Amino acid sequence: MPHILIVEDDANARAALGELVGAEGFTTALAGSLRDARIQMSRHSPDAVLIDLVLPDGNGMDLMEDIPSHSGTEIIVMTGHASVETAVEALRMGAADYLVKPVNFQRLKSVLARIPRPGDLKAEIGNLRGELRRLGLSAASRPPRRLCC
Repeated sequence: MPHILIVEDDANARAALGELVGAEGFTTALAGSLRDARIQMSRHSPDAVLIDLVLPDGNGMDLMEDIPSHSGTEIIVMTGHASVETAVEALRMGAADYLVKPVNFQRLKSVLARIPRPGDLKAEIGNLRGELRRLGLSAASRPPRRLCC
């Protein structure tokens, strides 16, 4: 099951997001500050992170810098202080989406639907392997040879 870290300083919003994300089939970890988020990330590497930009001990962008770009972790930024500048900066830093508070739950559900699920990926790999077998190819096959010029 994919794991999502929710970083939100408002306890009620954090709990509501946790309920919604859990209902969509994800495991969740909740954090109310950058410090708590870093502790959670050291315990379990998330598949996605919902990050509030304004936190009691800093800016959510600071946490984005801690997430390696090659990790495959989806970053979704949430803010009640939206601006073109922060949206551009978040996307430049690798955010997959930028949500304005109050978060529209339908929009959040559509964002969550794009997060790869291990079971779906395994099924897709199985389908692709079956297609390769059907075509008479395998991972051990030699690459096609060039027949002319």
